[in-house]
Amino acid sequence: PPLRLFNFSFRQVMLPKPSRHEFGVHCLLFLHHSLTPAFVCLQLPIGTIAGQDYFRLQIGAKIPSVNVEEAIGGSAANVATGLVKLGIPTTLFAAVGQDSVGKTGTATLKKRGVDTAGVVIVPGSRSDQSTVLRSTNNPDRTILTYKGATLRADTVRSDLVAGATLFLWTSVGGMHPVAAIKKCMAIAKEHKIKVAAAPSQAMIMTHRADMLELLSGTHCLSLNDVEIMLLTDTKRLQDAISKFLAAMPLMEVLQVTRGKNPSILVCRVNPEDPEAVRVVRTKIPKVKPVDTTGAGDSSCAGLVYAFLTGACPEQIAKTSIATSTSKVLAKGATGGLLNAKNLQAMLSKLRFDQLAFTTTVAEFARVPDQDLL
Repeated sequence: PPLRLFNFSFRQVMLPKPSRHEFGVHCLLFLHHSLTPAFVCLQLPIGTIAGQDYFRLQIGAKIPSVNVEEAIGGSAANVATGLVKLGIPTTLFAAVGQDSVGKTGTATLKKRGVDTAGVVIVPGSRSDQSTVLRSTNNPDRTILTYKGATLRADTVRSDLVAGATLFLWTSVGGMHPVAAIKKCMAIAKEHKIKVAAAPSQAMIMTHRADMLELLSGTHCLSLNDVEIMLLTDTKRLQDAISKFLAAMPLMEVLQVTRGKNPSILVCRVNPEDPEAVRVVRTKIPKVKPVDTTGAGDSSCAGLVYAFLTGACPEQIAKTSIATSTSKVLAKGATGGLLNAKNLQAMLSKLRFDQLAFTTTVAEFARVPDQDLL
């Protein structure tokens, strides 16, 4: 049975169709519906204002680009591709416009092995598109986005949602997609389907109350440190994690990424005692990144894969980092994706510096800062 994917976005290069492996689980992903056809690599000066780097663009100038690539990608499509690559069958639900971008994106995901049975064409709409600006001397990127076709709750096929083992939702924009997520969450609850999530900072800032409602029914979650502090209205990571888990008794696995700083994974270890948690601090292996685009998506795919396969907390953390590390060593948001065999090789190759300990949700707030560094 397929992994259910819901509402996707495209942004990166197409991979050859991965081999299909039999797998004992399937899930559903709610995915952001953004179609991104263009990468533009510019040779621009970069300035710094208040500690932030900026492209310096002259208004009215014609600026030559070093390279232009057209590709299919985006958060949800990248996660979907990563999971298919790891051997988990997937099905996609999405809204696309009546245009060539929607047709190309859907066809590309099919070639990658993703089932697109749930794709909805919205009459009179254009598909989402983005332009990704990359500097020739910096692996980070700036994205200009256009929001087009929107998935609505009344277009969600309930039968496909009900047949899933796990439902994963990622970043979306606007109230219609949020309503669609809520519908899927209700179906997931009715059918005792596990739920995972990777919301964006923009979602948290614009729909904070809705995000807290959705996350209360979520079992596996990936956030960064800024996002969890925004959700909990706190200024210290330990306080944010402790407060968040206290309010989310169903949460089984919480991953908090911190850029180049060590990631924090917190797992509930006893179904009978929601206070007991296993904490794993994992330092990010030092590598020279080629392209960071899609690193978070690859990390999410690794997290979900490890969660579905019943890995222990230490192994979940390693898997998530291994998939994102492999990604940043290759160009494109889906470059460097691992299959199950290559994942094991990467896990053996990387040297992981982990600190793991068992504590309680309340006591975690008193963990010293140095223990998380």
